[in-house]
Amino acid sequence: MLFNGVKVALLLLMLGFAAWYLIDNWPEVSRALRQLSTALAVASIVPAVLAMVCGMFVWRSLLADLGSRLPVLVAARIFFLSQLGKYLPGSVWSIATQIELGRAHKVPRRVSLSVGILGLALVVAVGFPIAAVLLPLGAPDVLGRYWWGMLAVPFVLAALHPAILGPLADLAFKILRRPPLPKRPSGRGITIAAAWQAGVWFFFGLHAWLLLVGFGAPPLRALAVAIGGYSLAYSLGMLAIPVPAGAGVRDIALVAAFSAVVTVDQALLVALVSRVILAAVDVGLAGGQYLVTARKVAPPPADELANTPA
Repeated sequence: MLFNGVKVALLLLMLGFAAWYLIDNWPEVSRALRQLSTALAVASIVPAVLAMVCGMFVWRSLLADLGSRLPVLVAARIFFLSQLGKYLPGSVWSIATQIELGRAHKVPRRVSLSVGILGLALVVAVGFPIAAVLLPLGAPDVLGRYWWGMLAVPFVLAALHPAILGPLADLAFKILRRPPLPKRPSGRGITIAAAWQAGVWFFFGLHAWLLLVGFGAPPLRALAVAIGGYSLAYSLGMLAIPVPAGAGVRDIALVAAFSAVVTVDQALLVALVSRVILAAVDVGLAGGQYLVTARKVAPPPADELANTPA
C-alpha cells in the first residue's frame, strides 16, 4: 500500500509540474496565437499526437525485442504516463517511471533500463541522418553550425549493431552484478524501432511545419526545415548530457533552424507554442490513457509481482 501511495504521489507531482509549465507559459503563448492562424495551431495537435504514438511504438518494439512484449493498451498507459517525468527537475524520471510501472506487468528492471537507453541512442542514430538530408534543402547554414553533432553518429550506429550491443549489455550487467538480459537485441528489432523513430521525427516536423506556415513561411522549404530542424535539435539535446533534458541546446538549435524561413522573433514564438502544445499533448495522453485503461489493465497478483526479476 505504501509503495502504491508513493507511485500515485509521484504521478500527481509529475502532472503538477506539467500543468505549472503550461500555466507559466500561457501569457506568451496567447500573444503568439494572436499572430497565428487558430486553425493551423489546432491542426498541429494532430501530428503531435501521432508523433507521441510513434514514440510509444519505439518503446514497445524495443521491449518486445528484449523479450517483454506488452499489449498495446498496457504499453500506451506506461509510456504516456512516464512522459510526464520530463517536466520534473532532472533527466531520469521518464525512464525511472517506465521501470517502476513496468514491474507491475513483469517487465524486469534491467530490460526497462536497457530499453530506455536504447531509445535515447535511437534519437541520435535516426535524428542526425534525417537532419543531414533535409536541412541542406532549407537551412544549410544551420547544419554547418552544428556539424560536430554528426560525429556521434558512427559511434552510436556501431554500438547499436547486435554483434556489439549484446555483449556490451552483458558486460554492463555483469559489472553491476545483475543477470544478463533475457534476450539479446536483434538487428530486426532495432530496425523496426528505428523506423518508428523516423515516424516520430516526421510527425514532430509536420507539427512544427503547420506553425511555421501559419507565420508565413514558404510551405515547401519550411517542411524540410521543420523536419530537419526538429531532428537536429532533439538529437543535440540528447548529446547535451549535463543539461537537464538538453532544453537550452535544443531550443537554440530549433530557433536557428526555424529562423531560416521566418524572422527570429517568429521562430522563438513557434518554438514556444510548440513546446506548450506538446506539453498539453503529454498531459492529455497521460490522462486519457489512465482513464481508459485504469480498469481494463490489471497488474499481475502481488505474489507474481514479488517474483519479478531485477
